[in-house]
Amino acid sequence: MNAALPNTGAPFRRDPALVDEPALRRQAHHGTAQYAVVAPGSSQPMFQGLIDTMALADGLVLHRVDARDLQGVAVRATLRPGLRIALTVGGKADVSFGGRRVLLGPRPDGRARGAVVAVARPTEFVRQSRRGDIERTVSLTFADEWLQRRFGDELQPCLAFSRQHLSVYEWNASAQAVALAEQMLAPPELDTALSRMYQESRSLDLAVEAFACLRGRVPAQAGAGLRQRERARMEQVRDLLDSGQADTLTLEEIARHAFVSANTLQRHFRAVWGKTVFAYLRDTRLARARLALERDAVSVAQAAWIAGYSSPANFATAFRQRYGMPPGQVGRRA
Repeated sequence: MNAALPNTGAPFRRDPALVDEPALRRQAHHGTAQYAVVAPGSSQPMFQGLIDTMALADGLVLHRVDARDLQGVAVRATLRPGLRIALTVGGKADVSFGGRRVLLGPRPDGRARGAVVAVARPTEFVRQSRRGDIERTVSLTFADEWLQRRFGDELQPCLAFSRQHLSVYEWNASAQAVALAEQMLAPPELDTALSRMYQESRSLDLAVEAFACLRGRVPAQAGAGLRQRERARMEQVRDLLDSGQADTLTLEEIARHAFVSANTLQRHFRAVWGKTVFAYLRDTRLARARLALERDAVSVAQAAWIAGYSSPANFATAFRQRYGMPPGQVGRRA
């Protein structure tokens, strides 16, 4: 949920760069906010790393922070209305919206935690950090017109939440969401048009999870949702799938972990997460494989093993169906 600072280099640059104070003192303008920085009087750089903003589509803006604070600075912004999603996968972020404080970062047990914040009218934003603090955050801003265009009458709970000024909802991010954020913070080298497409595709996947969790939390039409205890069980099932401990389990064995029947598990899991148990497990393992290809430069055969495929050819087919490209184009070596 960061207010991103003025971009000081080419968009989506992967190499760390020092962000200098004169550049930060200037106000930057785009469709989301106006920014200013307050810092101790010094000519020394204030951040080391990547801080940038990119408009991905009409009404959708991406903010990325992968940086260390060198001095201890306060970032202030006047945010325009919009629904904001943030996921901090490293370090922490101490931010406030109109005086409402939100702490972003991993939970005490190490699991990632995302946040959705509704900003229904222009609002003051403040981000405070101390010298040496590290933050690795992906933040998305969805304008009301984007939400209306994409949701229409189909996701009224999400639209209703977006208009409840300064409402905050936190959700336990899945392993897939963390992998998406990592990919967005360190994307492959692509030209500008493909970079936007790459980031937009992952932004939408991340938004699907956040909005699905939000829909489960916001009261829906009578009889359409599950009880809180049932949703909590499905969150526990998702945690089990994310952990990798369910990779070799049958549906019945997974159901026993949730103390429900296999049919009930499938019905409730689909209601909360929008897909079957094994579709979710397949996508989770494909996300692990993609991250290994991009970050660790594993071979396609190794990635197939990570995703649970004994045949690299079958893995390549599933990977292409999921991501629209063969795995050999993602990894550094086939």
